[in-house]
Amino acid sequence: MFKRFFQQLKFKALARQLRKPSGAMGKKVGHMMNKANAFLYDFAFECMKICKGNAVLEIGFGNGNFFERLFAQASDLQVSGIDFSETMVKAARINNQKLITTGKLQLHHGSSDQLPFDSNSFDKIFCINVVYFWDDPIPHLKEIKRVLKPGGKFYTIIRTKESIEQMPFTRYGFTSYTVDSWKNLVNENNLHFVDVIPVDEPEILFKGNSIRSRSLCLVTEKK
Repeated sequence: MFKRFFQQLKFKALARQLRKPSGAMGKKVGHMMNKANAFLYDFAFECMKICKGNAVLEIGFGNGNFFERLFAQASDLQVSGIDFSETMVKAARINNQKLITTGKLQLHHGSSDQLPFDSNSFDKIFCINVVYFWDDPIPHLKEIKRVLKPGGKFYTIIRTKESIEQMPFTRYGFTSYTVDSWKNLVNENNLHFVDVIPVDEPEILFKGNSIRSRSLCLVTEKK
């Protein structure tokens, strides 16, 4: 009984840190997310087909480990990022000083339901394993629509509901989506669902158990 109780406390603490990394533990979680999400960043960039001169926004960039990889996709990019965690924003600014100093990269501390950008600013917006943590997704989607250029696209990378449920910490504060539930949500909020691209991730170990996850890139367009 006590073992289960303390295990639940650990899972709850991990879920809180994944939502909003903070302090020394948050820094460790940031490094853990780099390993867990590396495959998904490559998958996201493949789906996005970033072009020369694009304006790109990442929501939830963590410690900014993948911005260099993003800039390698095309020339003359203008990249912005926003993250809910002050700990992660500080780390990302340290890790990307050169890109920030040269004006190629702008990083902001804040939430995607109040984006600090002008309307019609971005060609592409993306996030990886972020939307689970939106308590109310509607304000976020409205802001994303506002700052997208007409014809701009929003790429949402998520793990499938079945994959999420393999990980016990996701019982605490995670909202999972099916393709249909996400499609209905974005269409109801004046965005146009255009595609779903699936991918099978490499096998990982969690608490000694082998886990195979399937992720989806859900593509939405502003008409």
